[in-house]
Order: sequence, then structure tokens, then C-alpha cells
Amino acid sequence: MKTIKPAILGTLMVPAFMFAAGSVNAEESTTTMEATYLTETPENTFHADALTGNQVKSSVEDDEDIGTITDLVIGEDGQINAVVVGVGGFLGMGEKNVAIKWDSLELTKNEDDDDYVITVNASEDALEAAEEYNRNEDEDNK
Repeated sequence: MKTIKPAILGTLMVPAFMFAAGSVNAEESTTTMEATYLTETPENTFHADALTGNQVKSSVEDDEDIGTITDLVIGEDGQINAVVVGVGGFLGMGEKNVAIKWDSLELTKNEDDDDYVITVNASEDALEAAEEYNRNEDEDNK
């Protein structure tokens, strides 16, 4: 009878050790993911400062400047959802922010200086009449 107890005990212990080892390996695989790094800008990409501060031109009004990009709205997936454009006012006074969906913009590269030209199919009057974008509402919902 003495030999049966160690055999039963051993049989019960093997699955427990295997479960514990599997849990450790699972933890190691999720916590050991390392960051990857870039050393230069990948093709067909650009930096945020290539957009912010740039003028938005109207394709309706002969490429007239109708506002300045002041911010980007970026989703948790890293995609740009919209650009925030400051419109109206004079020297920054009385200006309001309007968010234009990313898909509504057309980006082209200026061949002379490699800067981006950003156009939207809207007039300056249309942007001034658009509802103002309120960034604070987004922060309250988090």
C-alpha cells in the first residue's frame, strides 16, 4: 500500500507542474515583447509637422488659402481621422477651429520644395459657417 500513495501523488503532481510551467511561459511571452525602432522615415509617410501650420487651400476658390491646420485628430489605431483648421478672424483674433475629416482632404507634393499642398472642396465661407470643433468635449468623454 505504501507504493500506491507515491504513485498517485506523482500522477497528481505532474499536471500541476505542467500547468505552472505553461503559465510562466505565457507570462514571459506577453511581457518580453520588445520595441522596434526606425532610423529614417519610411517611404510614403510624413511627420505631423508637415501638416500643422500649413495653409489649407480651397479647390472651389482657385486654390485660395482658407485656413491653417492647427492640430490633428488621431485615432487609437494611429490613423488620422481629421485635421483641425483655424478659419476666419484676423491675426489669430476671432479665429475658430473646424475639424475636417481626413478623407475630405487632398494632399499633393509641391515639386519645387517637397512641401505638401493641402486642398479641400469647400469655400472659406463654408468653413466659417461650419460648426466649431470643441476639443474639450473629447477630453470630458475619456
